Amino acid sequence: MTHDALGTLPQNWLHDAKLRRLAAWGAAGCLAGALAGQILLAATRSRAVSGGQAVCLLIDCSGSMTEGGRGDEGRLGEKLREVKSAATSFVARHHGAADRIAVVGFGRSVHRASSLTSDAAQLDSAIARLADGGTTAMDLGLEAAARELDNRPADWSDGSVPRSILLFTDGQPDDAEATLNAAGKCRSSGLRIVAIGTGDADTDFLDQVTGDRKLVFSVNSGDFDEGFRQAEKAIYGGSLVESGATQGFWRNLLRTAGWGLLAGCGMSLALVAGQNRYLHRPAFSGGEATIAAIGGAVAGVCGALAGQILYSFAAATAELPVIGALAAVLMPLGRIVGWTLMGLLAGWGLSWFVPNLGAARGALGGAVGGVVGGLAFILASVLPGGAGGLLGAAVLGAAIGIMLALVEAAFRQAWLEVHYGGKEVVTVSLGTTPVKIGSDNRACQVYARGARPLACQYTFADGQIVCVDFATEKSTHVEPGHDQDIGGVRVVVRGSHQLGAIGGSGPAQAMRVAPPPAPKVARPSAAPPPDAIAPDAKAPARTLSAPPPPPRKTPPPASAAPAAPPGETRVIRPVPPPPPPHKKE
Repeated sequence: MTHDALGTLPQNWLHDAKLRRLAAWGAAGCLAGALAGQILLAATRSRAVSGGQAVCLLIDCSGSMTEGGRGDEGRLGEKLREVKSAATSFVARHHGAADRIAVVGFGRSVHRASSLTSDAAQLDSAIARLADGGTTAMDLGLEAAARELDNRPADWSDGSVPRSILLFTDGQPDDAEATLNAAGKCRSSGLRIVAIGTGDADTDFLDQVTGDRKLVFSVNSGDFDEGFRQAEKAIYGGSLVESGATQGFWRNLLRTAGWGLLAGCGMSLALVAGQNRYLHRPAFSGGEATIAAIGGAVAGVCGALAGQILYSFAAATAELPVIGALAAVLMPLGRIVGWTLMGLLAGWGLSWFVPNLGAARGALGGAVGGVVGGLAFILASVLPGGAGGLLGAAVLGAAIGIMLALVEAAFRQAWLEVHYGGKEVVTVSLGTTPVKIGSDNRACQVYARGARPLACQYTFADGQIVCVDFATEKSTHVEPGHDQDIGGVRVVVRGSHQLGAIGGSGPAQAMRVAPPPAPKVARPSAAPPPDAIAPDAKAPARTLSAPPPPPRKTPPPASAAPAAPPGETRVIRPVPPPPPPHKKE
């Protein structure tokens, strides 16, 4: 990471339009895809064969729920009255041919109030008869609820019908170890346990009973009906990662993959569109939409499958004596791994749409964003129904967008600042991939309305920034600080300290061209030394009346001779000196 990038990251976070744009588009796209996935989960959950599911209402009727009257309806406590009212409302929302509901109460003993039925009157009567006032035999209640769910109606012979126990309690069980053993047997046989606990209940213990914190809902007096509604969403709704025993491993895997496909596809399309709109280009051009959709779908499916497999493995080993202790760590870790893989693949794919981002840097930014999204999903898992998955998806998309922008800014050495007027400034990283500028916004990375369709391009390689002007077909070396107006858009070249050390930090300068050769200048010839005269080169004798020869000049040193122009070889030929004067005879 360059020193310049470290110094400008806080400024980028506060002021960089690209950071804000990619964060918003990524969050919106991933949230839209996740919402479509939630709708898919709700539409496909447990309605494939029978059109409904089986639920056993397991209600705590111990002494803490009553005022001490055993079987005396007139002396029931307010908590038991309220839970009966909430259970009756639950039946009213779900009775009919689609669902089957059973009712079991437990206190000192177990009360099998109603077997699985869709008869609302029978269920209301069974709920009204619940009373005990004794201790809390929760283990016996779980075993009785499991038996009721095993007694399927004749028209529900298919074992794929989902079955759930909706447990309501306000206290501690008589035998915690026996209760956990009974709960483990229920889950291993494919039963889902959803728990509602009042303020007196131990929610940490209920987490162990259900095997999943997001299946535990804590309520206070007066909010029992809201607790049933939240539990109802967990039973009939859905989320990104579910227990593998709920509806069968492979079916759950398929549904989770569908969720991931939609979430990844929505996020990828939104990020590509946000990047293009940031550069004043169409949201999609050519086959970009198809490529982005396919790449995002692959990333989403791979991430969702990885997270689901790890989560299912952790859930399956939760009851083992040694490995089971790691389940509490492996289950959230599975979510983080799945989201990280999804982000890594999405970032790698998006690098093909961001000029000079690089596949490795895109993957790094996406992976870090995926980790942040996974942590957000875990923190939001306490929300009812699929709200945690939706919030986690939104954070995932925003985090990937932010990290891609930060990674691009952190590792670049040269870039362009494109000023569109006012305060709008767009930055584009430079590298070996040419960055084209022109009015053809489908062929150019930077749009300039008043320029030629393809006006110029910039590249950066080996520490040199080269600008090619397509109008003059000339290439020019430019340096940080160089700026020019292209079709009403001001383009400024920027570079890091490392670039300045390589190519200089002065003002921009054009590529130097060799000067033309200097014109030839006639110079007087110099005489060679006497011993260099050939014997047969004697001149005829001259008379005394002849004019004296011109004075001899000393030849200039060889170092003072003018250099020959490039590509030309200059030959100096010796000129014989004048003959010596004749003596008079």
